[in-house]
Amino acid sequence: MSSAERVTEAVATVRIDLDGDRHQLRWPRDKTLVEIMLDAGIAVPYSCREGHCGSCVTTVTSGEVSMDTCDILDEADLADGLVLACQARPVDDDITVEY
Repeated sequence: MSSAERVTEAVATVRIDLDGDRHQLRWPRDKTLVEIMLDAGIAVPYSCREGHCGSCVTTVTSGEVSMDTCDILDEADLADGLVLACQARPVDDDITVEY
């Protein structure tokens, strides 16, 4: 099946490595990474939740996400896998991020 034919699940799975702990969460495509982490009671670093401050930056180590807005990361940051968790939404069904 080609990627164009692939049926995407309504909910992705994300593994989060944060402060030595690994969390695995279901990630609805209509929520940001910060939202699902807060909903799960995880102490995620964040501040503005608008994509301006960078306090929520994380690294995607597998899978793909999209961002609603991104005012502070440049092309080199994006190439290194950096994303703003307050703006990130899943594209792939299986994603891993590291803080």
